[in-house]
Amino acid sequence: MGFALRLGLGVDKRALSNLSFYVLSPALVFSSLVTTRLGGDELIQLATFAIIMTLSMGLIAFGAGKLLRLPRIDISALILVVMIANTGNYGLTFNELRFGSEGLARAIVYWVVSTMLVFTLGVFVASMGRANSRESLKRLVKLPAFYAVILSIVVYAFSISIPDPLMRGIELAGSGAIPVMLIVLGMQIADIRGLGRVWLAVPASILRLLVAPLVAVLIASFLGLQGLSRSTAIIEASMPTAVITTIMATEFMVRPALVTSTVVLTTLLSAITLPLVIILLGL
Repeated sequence: MGFALRLGLGVDKRALSNLSFYVLSPALVFSSLVTTRLGGDELIQLATFAIIMTLSMGLIAFGAGKLLRLPRIDISALILVVMIANTGNYGLTFNELRFGSEGLARAIVYWVVSTMLVFTLGVFVASMGRANSRESLKRLVKLPAFYAVILSIVVYAFSISIPDPLMRGIELAGSGAIPVMLIVLGMQIADIRGLGRVWLAVPASILRLLVAPLVAVLIASFLGLQGLSRSTAIIEASMPTAVITTIMATEFMVRPALVTSTVVLTTLLSAITLPLVIILLGL
């Protein structure tokens, strides 16, 4: 639908990107985080796993970019697509189908933590593509999603009750985030012209789909994750690149063609790699 809108009607993708990035996504982040109930040693282990995993993949992508002698903007794009996995609409659904409600509950922990990192560290990395660290920090603190994370932590920590009409409105806005993200993705695909730096989608996909599961196994062993927690954590870490990276790349003009190509390629290939991860690792 997004592809058709862009080619047939010339709909402005930046307008939809802004809508998702500044309104719908912050609402989704807030409504999801304040309704999550974390607790217990196992959940702390899962949260720690998500943090270490995300940072590790970011460092690996940074190292790969340096080895390939890429310019800063390309390194920023590479870090985004390798570090940020589709742990939400794809990962949560996959784990629920595989392990039921218990698997979903554990996968939510990873998604919650990764979501907070996306709208803090992820935004910082995206803005670093065309700005220095000080300007990137200024952009970060101006974003609604950043405050959505902070407010959700405060609400959760102090068990603050949100009035039902207000919470319902926020949830309603948040429910539109993923559909709009997918439409923008289709519009980005329609705008791809020539290869350019899109060849980087191949090494990026290798890091996201093949290297990430191996790193996840090492981190899970280091943290002592076992059973269902180990399985759901590794599967979440093995997901393809998240659609939100397309929104971020469009918003900050960080190689959107490369990012979009990686999202599409990893999503298609994940139909092969995810079953292989499950079979080879016995998940």
